[in-house]
Amino acid sequence: MAADRGTILSWLADLSAAIVTDADDLNDVSTRIAAGPDLDAAVFASEALSLMRVIAESVDEPSDFDRLLQPVTASGATADAIAILLGMGLAVAGCRPDWPSRPMARRARSRVASAGQVAALAIDQLGGDGADLYAWLTNVTATAVRVISDLEADAAPLIKVSTGISLPSTVLAYQLYGDASRANSLVDIAGSATPLVMPVLFDALAS
Repeated sequence: MAADRGTILSWLADLSAAIVTDADDLNDVSTRIAAGPDLDAAVFASEALSLMRVIAESVDEPSDFDRLLQPVTASGATADAIAILLGMGLAVAGCRPDWPSRPMARRARSRVASAGQVAALAIDQLGGDGADLYAWLTNVTATAVRVISDLEADAAPLIKVSTGISLPSTVLAYQLYGDASRANSLVDIAGSATPLVMPVLFDALAS
């Protein structure tokens, strides 16, 4: 059973709209996606990998990395094809953010390694035709895992902060770091719903 090109192209289009911020890159991706249905199978596979790489190389923030997910509607050969694209995409994307904390970097590394394993299993279904792709993807995954491990070593550990009362993030950022401008990152790490009223117990960067 062949993969559903429409599902793959729609998924790539959604990711590019959410992640790619450079106007020229976004226009190029949109044009190439529109031409996707008319490509022959081999060219389409190569083009899909190339488009995934453009999207992955546009990842700048942890939130962009988190958007790289397998669509729930994909199944069978389509899910396998997307798993291969996702394995490569996460490996490239995982090396790009400046991971603010060690736990976040560890979670990213785990996702990259897991996606690489799933992608390798999907490539196995291709038999001998997938040998080069298998070798390339496993190498990319292993390299990404090493790079993210290095990024993790440079990231700050997390600490538990207990305040007893809810305070604005700017006040807490100044108390913790002497810098009120770090309030936004404090909110992100803590997972607070609002910067004005922070939880009384939350995670924060140690430095």
